[in-house]
Amino acid sequence: MKKAAHFDPEPTSAVQSMQPILAIIDADIMCGKDETAREQMLYNLRHYRGNGVKPLWTNWLRQRADLRFTCLIHDVAAFNKFMLDVVRSVDGVRETNTVLSFGGRADIDTLLELEMEVSTNNMVAVNVMIDVQPGMDRQCFQSLLDLPRHPEVKRVWLLNCYHSQDSDLMLLLLGKKLTSITGYIMSWVRTTPGVIDTESQTVMDWRWLASPQDVVDLAELFFTRMTLDGE
Repeated sequence: MKKAAHFDPEPTSAVQSMQPILAIIDADIMCGKDETAREQMLYNLRHYRGNGVKPLWTNWLRQRADLRFTCLIHDVAAFNKFMLDVVRSVDGVRETNTVLSFGGRADIDTLLELEMEVSTNNMVAVNVMIDVQPGMDRQCFQSLLDLPRHPEVKRVWLLNCYHSQDSDLMLLLLGKKLTSITGYIMSWVRTTPGVIDTESQTVMDWRWLASPQDVVDLAELFFTRMTLDGE
């Protein structure tokens, strides 16, 4: 029986007018607390009500047995409260790590179909964390965008996260075979000029939290960024 989580969402009028920020949060779970912490976290996320933060989905990170969730931030002050009351209050959470993306590109069609792809098509998803040679950032980013299409691998997005200590870019790939994604990374991503290292993280067990409007808002965010950049 889950304990009722009491959250005090920020008033609608208090939500600041700002371009949304995409956040990817990893929750490091203590050994022995995996199932209970996971279920409580999912309960908290599903029952969170607020306009400042919109949880989109959660995943397990296969290699680390930790929880990752993605959300849109509309109000930074609300996000701070969200992290304290919804995430870090869960028994079993040892620490959290947040990557904020202030820019990037997405395949809008794949993004809009993401829920169907991961829930009905048994697609494997891999996050590729990319280290880039300083000074080659723009060239490397564009070269990764220009990589040829692969018949068995779909690119969901390529995110800027230069302020993160762990990586400079985050690439989300989908495919039906892990071997196809691995081959794509080895043959194309790691040979791109400016890429100095990569780390692949297989994500599994998707739990969808986003409403249809949240997904539209996410797609519009990437579309707006492309328009502002003149693409």
